[in-house]
Amino acid sequence: AANRRADANRADAVADERNFDDAVEAVVKRLEANRANTLALCACLAICETRMPYREAEALIGQRPELNLSTQNAHALLRIMIDCGGVETEEVPEPACEPGDDKQDQPVDYTVRTTEAGRAALAQFEPTKRFGRMLQDEPAGYAQAYAIVLALCEDGATKAAIEQALEGNPALSNPKQVFPSYFISKLETVGGLTWDGSWKATEAGRQMLALVG
Repeated sequence: AANRRADANRADAVADERNFDDAVEAVVKRLEANRANTLALCACLAICETRMPYREAEALIGQRPELNLSTQNAHALLRIMIDCGGVETEEVPEPACEPGDDKQDQPVDYTVRTTEAGRAALAQFEPTKRFGRMLQDEPAGYAQAYAIVLALCEDGATKAAIEQALEGNPALSNPKQVFPSYFISKLETVGGLTWDGSWKATEAGRQMLALVG
């Protein structure tokens, strides 16, 4: 009987792990569904790691620079993460009414928090990890070009300055012709650069520079 119970417990544990892996995969699929939304959706998960009112989370998401890349607004992005299981909601109980008080019809309030599956998915999209995976899929000479761009952008740089810094670089012609904007766009997509009147390396971008500089 004891062995049967142990076997049953192991089977339950395996099933739970499989269910969790499926839940993480569902969030990852949404993060990867549209590259333009990836960073903004990651920002949703990061903001909601601390439970907070829905409207507060929506306001904080709306202030994030990652939304400049996105095709969606803060409300839609948060809803995407709720629908795929990356963020959970909890209804806030209405305050008790005293006898005789007129009950006001108020919209239902919710709090939001990133689920364990959402946290696990977010960890897979840590910027330097994404940058490392990106480098594995690209020609070896591109790493030096990324290093040049990131170093130049530590204090901010214009597109023209980046183009000048990469002028004549072998990465622009070998193994195929690419333009400096290719490296800017790729770094922006993985969270290494952000536009703020000029191209600036983010904190993650500085960590990327340490990998290739």
